Parts: sequence; structure tokens; C-alpha cells
Amino acid sequence: MNILITGITGTIGSFLAPDLAGDHDVYGIDLLPSDWPNSTQADLCDPDALPPVFENIEVVIHLAADPRHEVEIGWDELTNPNLIATARMYDAAHDAGVRPVIFASSMHTMGGYEFDEPYLSIVSGRLDGLDPASIPLVKGDDPGRPDSRYGATKIFGESLGRYYTEGGNIDRPDERPMEVICVRLGTLPPWNRPGSGYRSLVSWFSHRDAAGFFRACVERPNINYEIIYGASNNKWKIYDTPYAWELLDFMPVDSADDHWRKESP
Repeated sequence: MNILITGITGTIGSFLAPDLAGDHDVYGIDLLPSDWPNSTQADLCDPDALPPVFENIEVVIHLAADPRHEVEIGWDELTNPNLIATARMYDAAHDAGVRPVIFASSMHTMGGYEFDEPYLSIVSGRLDGLDPASIPLVKGDDPGRPDSRYGATKIFGESLGRYYTEGGNIDRPDERPMEVICVRLGTLPPWNRPGSGYRSLVSWFSHRDAAGFFRACVERPNINYEIIYGASNNKWKIYDTPYAWELLDFMPVDSADDHWRKESP
């Protein structure tokens, strides 16, 4: 398949592109120059630059975004890369007839749940007396509770995905609607080890697990619209990652518990 990765120079794109290239033709688009041979340097906010990039593309993996989620990061930083670029991406994919779009969302869309018990105790490291097998998991269809403006921008991207699977073909009733998988990603540090904080025990996603996960998304047929969570097979879970593993017929091999605080970046 012809796969377009937006934000191909980022942490995920840098390991995902070569992994997928063994079986697929991988193209990229990024604001920054890339060494990837089939990559275009362009701004996703510029609609005139996108049609030739999306031509003949069969799958889009939309990674491009400003990932900063700190409270001081506001709309001046996030509007173009996280809102306008995402909207332009969906428009270009729709116009090009791309059906599967894999949208990189974030667990920060639901981070408000982490202020509630028992989740607050887990991310704070108060684990005594808690049974990881009995923790009720936050589902993909639970109400969104973003913990930041960044998280809110990702809910916007998920909503656009819903629109394009249900209403986006109103002008083309004879065409098959877009298919969208929204992946609420955990934490993928460039150094590929969990961070030192307790939240990493929940959210860590190893690079090899993430590569296999995205491959399973690309190769999974007949999905209309799904919101799923992406993380390694961590002992401590807040979000319903097992649902995604069953949906995609994929099982991660790593766990944060095997690496946490054992190696420093």
C-alpha cells in the first residue's frame, strides 16, 4: 500500500517509516526537511500544497502536531499545527479518496480522569492496596475529559474523523465513506525507556510495540470509526488498551515494569 506519514521527522515517524517500508511504499510530509527519500517538505496548513502529496495515497498516518501539553502552551502555539493542519489533512485525504486515516490522538484527551480515584493514586505512586487487575478501565467512548489545550485539540481531530466517516460523503453519496482509527497514544520518549514518574507505568509505549501497533492499524480491514488506546502491555492500566489489542489482533511484547527506573536516558 501507499502510506503517507505526516510529521515523518518526529520521534514516531522516524522509527515507523522504516518499519513499514519493508512491506509498503512509505511517503512523508513535514515542515522540516527529511532524509526519507519519498518525503515532501511542506506546510499542512497550505491547502494548495497538499493535492500532489496525497495523490495515489491509500493510507494516511497523521502524526504531525505540536506535542506540548503544559498549561502555559496556548492557542498561539497549537492552532496551526494541531487544529488547522489536522483539518487540512482530513480535507486533502477526503478529496484524494483516501479511506483509512489513522489519527494520532493522545491519552491527554482523557487526562481529567487521572484526577479521580483510583487513577490519581496510580499516577501518584500510591500503589499499596491496589489490585491492577481490578482497576476499572477508561473506555474509548467515555466522555472526553482533556487535561490541557493540547488534549482538547486532539478531541477536535477525533471529532473530524467522526464527521468524515458519517457525514463527510454527503456530497459524494456513491463513494465509500472514509475509515478512521483514532489512536490515543501513551508516552513514547525518544530514548525508548519509561520516564522516572509513576505515570510512565501506565502510559509507556515502546518503539517496537508502537511500530507493530500502527502496522496492525494499517493492515486491519473493515473498520468504520474507532477510538482506541495505544500503550505497551503495562501492569498498571488506566485506559482500555486490551480492547485495541483484541480489535487489531495484536499483542505488545514490552512492559514498563521491566524497564522503569532501570535505565536513565
